[in-house]
Amino acid sequence: MDGPEARLRDTLDSLASTTKPSPNAYVRARAEWQRRDRRRRLVMLVLAVLTVVVADVVGLWALHSCAAPDPPPRKDRIDVIVQP
Repeated sequence: MDGPEARLRDTLDSLASTTKPSPNAYVRARAEWQRRDRRRRLVMLVLAVLTVVVADVVGLWALHSCAAPDPPPRKDRIDVIVQP
């Protein structure tokens, strides 16, 4: 009486003997991997650029909002300022 491991091994051996490898499987798998790698790098580049742009915009907005407003123009004209 065969054990389950032997029956499983026989079944997998018979299945493996009936399959035919694709001649260009490696080329397709490599092309798919390269496409995914390029896409991953592009997404990371876009996220990095977006992060820098948002940080710059927030920083410039904060600097502008903290700046003192220009004083309104005076109606009196001062020609000379004398300091003691």
